[in-house]
Amino acid sequence: MPLLHRKAFIRQRPPEDLRPEEEVFLCKITQEVFRTYDEFFERTILCNSLVWSCALTGRAGLTYLEAVDSERRAKQSLQNFPQVLMVPLFHLAALSRRCRLSELCEDVYSFAKDRFFPGEVVDVSGRNGARHVCEILQVHAPYSTANVAPPTNGHSVSAHNDIIVISDSDDESDAFQCPTTHFNGRKKKPLSPSEFKYTVRMVKGEHSKTFTVKASQISRRKSALSREKLKLLFKQHCEVQRGVITLKPSTVKKYSLSEQNFTHFFPDDPPFFHFSSTSNGGSPGQVCVSPLNALEEKLKLLQKKEEMRAAAQDRARLKDQEELQEAKRREREEQRQRFEEEKHRKKMEKEQKKLEKEREREKLKEEKKKFAERLKQMNQPREDMDCEDLRELPRPVPVRTCLPSELFGEALMVLEFLQAFGEDLDLTDEFPDGVTLEVLEEALVGCDPEGPLCELLFFFLTAIFQALDEEREEMATDQAEDLREVLDDDSDPTRSALTAVATLAAAWPQLHQGCTLKQLDLDSCTLSEILRLHILASGADCSHGNAKFCYQKQGGFTVMDDPCVELRLSEPALLKRLSCTAVYDLTAGEKLKILHTLVGKLLTLASSRDLIEDSLEEQKAARQELREIRAEQHRREREEAAYRVRLRKEEKLREQEHRLKEKVQTNSNIAADHHRENKEEENSSFRQMNEAKDKQENQQQTNLESRPSVGPPPSLSPEELEQEQEKVRELQKLIQKAAARTSLLPLGRDRLYRRYWILPSASVLFVEDDFFGLTEDMLKPSPKPAEASLTNMEDVTCDPVRESAGSGPASVQVIRPNQWSFYSSMEEVDQLIEALNPRGLRESSLREALLQDRDKLQQMLQNCD
Repeated sequence: MPLLHRKAFIRQRPPEDLRPEEEVFLCKITQEVFRTYDEFFERTILCNSLVWSCALTGRAGLTYLEAVDSERRAKQSLQNFPQVLMVPLFHLAALSRRCRLSELCEDVYSFAKDRFFPGEVVDVSGRNGARHVCEILQVHAPYSTANVAPPTNGHSVSAHNDIIVISDSDDESDAFQCPTTHFNGRKKKPLSPSEFKYTVRMVKGEHSKTFTVKASQISRRKSALSREKLKLLFKQHCEVQRGVITLKPSTVKKYSLSEQNFTHFFPDDPPFFHFSSTSNGGSPGQVCVSPLNALEEKLKLLQKKEEMRAAAQDRARLKDQEELQEAKRREREEQRQRFEEEKHRKKMEKEQKKLEKEREREKLKEEKKKFAERLKQMNQPREDMDCEDLRELPRPVPVRTCLPSELFGEALMVLEFLQAFGEDLDLTDEFPDGVTLEVLEEALVGCDPEGPLCELLFFFLTAIFQALDEEREEMATDQAEDLREVLDDDSDPTRSALTAVATLAAAWPQLHQGCTLKQLDLDSCTLSEILRLHILASGADCSHGNAKFCYQKQGGFTVMDDPCVELRLSEPALLKRLSCTAVYDLTAGEKLKILHTLVGKLLTLASSRDLIEDSLEEQKAARQELREIRAEQHRREREEAAYRVRLRKEEKLREQEHRLKEKVQTNSNIAADHHRENKEEENSSFRQMNEAKDKQENQQQTNLESRPSVGPPPSLSPEELEQEQEKVRELQKLIQKAAARTSLLPLGRDRLYRRYWILPSASVLFVEDDFFGLTEDMLKPSPKPAEASLTNMEDVTCDPVRESAGSGPASVQVIRPNQWSFYSSMEEVDQLIEALNPRGLRESSLREALLQDRDKLQQMLQNCD
């Protein structure tokens, strides 16, 4: 069981009064049940905290599962530990008197790693190098032979192996734990492990005869014995008594260690392990080791005296030699000093030249760094009006229509809606040739009852009535399925009043005409009244019964979100005028407001929302497919570029090979002439040099020939490339069509905050000059700090009255009408791209957008021509 804060962890028992049907919280990690969630949560957090430790290995800083896994691995390791090694290792541990477990493991491992014990399964290498799995039957000391060795492997021990146990306790385990000393007071050094021989027998095989091998032929598997396994084993079978690690009494009794000694398993004297130094003077090992320590100290003193005597004789003998060598040394020192002075002088000259070159290099590097900083600062994005290298933008052509300039953008919005949704709303029934800007302008400016305005209103009202019928059918189906699921009635009095007024207006045709509003005959004469009644009746559908449908199908739609209700609240005069004036006699602005209201009404219906969502899905799929095609094109381009680079490298290698051949040929001719003039020894050395060069040349030739030739990457045929380009164009057209239904965004803004638009309904690049939210200081470059301070000083000294006149012109709001203009040729667009500053914050993004859509602009402007 894992330890919690180094203490034993006890699982919580289930409550005694727990009922079988009672619901509890089960902690799957500890298999505990809790009645409250807080206790379950605390136990889960505790199990995942790093406060647990392994009870077997002592590892801390673990979670509960990590500690359980550590204990499982430790138990498995203990189960896999060879049983035949445990008793010998326990005897070795009993001989040690260590205070730290790591020292005990090191002592035992150092002694046992090269010695093998009876019953152990090891690997034996034969003369031919083959390895066999064998079992050790007997261990032979160097002074014994395999034929006369005792059958029990040293169970009959000679007299000099008798041990004297020094202990003041009659306990069996204490007697076993006391270290042994020889009766003569001297410790004997253990024999070398390589001097022992072992009688082994194959575990598997046809021949089961025993044979004797040397220790060098035997090897133990790496996983059989290691320091980590020893540490884990001794942790389970050892304990600390009086500051010294000793075997547990239960282990001594279980394995009958007191009835045996180490020579029962290995025919050698027990090893002598050093004792750990303890802080307190009283330890049980001092009585045992004091004679040995005295002998060791005496032996060290004798050895030290011998060394001092030999050192004195050596000094006397070497003194004469040193005096003879001193003169030679002084002479060599003088020569070396002169050489060092000359070398130092040359080094100083070289360092001086190097410092001069380094100064020049640092100076050049500093200049380059300053230039790079200036270049980086110059290329850093900044406010467009603060750029010093602004170029004049080409002037676009102003839009001239019969509409006021502030209404042109609103008209474009209606035109874009008809362009995007006209095909799905059957616009061709009213306008077979489609709606253009000229047709819309005539509808807004003209007063003809049979003109395009009448047809536009016919289209909008018909589409709205059809969509409302579809919604009523779907709403009736939903209510028939479950009439219980309705939302609570809104307690807002304003909404209730609006719904009541709309309900009365919707009931008016039924009361006075005998039919609903959509069943009335719609013609140029009744259009104005039906339009007015429809605007007044809007919001009646969003009642208590269908509130759930409006909430789910129309995105939380309420009566206040209805565009017709907004028009009733914001423009009551327009509805009042519409009650006594035909819609054809209204102003262009009033007609646009009505068209905007009808457009908004269509967009709030569930069918239009479904159409927009489908367009979003189509746009997403088309963009993904286009990205895949672009990625494939880039991959082919990278492969072709890599192939061209590889060809250039191979060509350079061929040129280097050709030059090397010419150089070797020239050297060979020179060597031949030199061969006739020089001696035989010089000729032989030169021939060796030529042979080395020829060998290097042959090696290079072999490398070039052995280099695998890589063919060109596969490329598409012209037909496949054309199909790919056609696919890209189709995807771009699909993305553009879907984007027109979802959201139209400008390409960007220029330095004067003008918006640039690409609209599918017009084949030009529109420029919108919208001054909303702009101030005069935003349209002028900000002055530099020096100029600003100078200007402020002049203002203070020359015109002190200006401060009291209010805020300066920099904070004045720009109040100008909205203006529209356009570019109609590709030459103007190219001039615009060249004039846009790539360092400006707004113009840089606009320039990138124009470059990205240049092909689309070119195709669109060609259609305009």
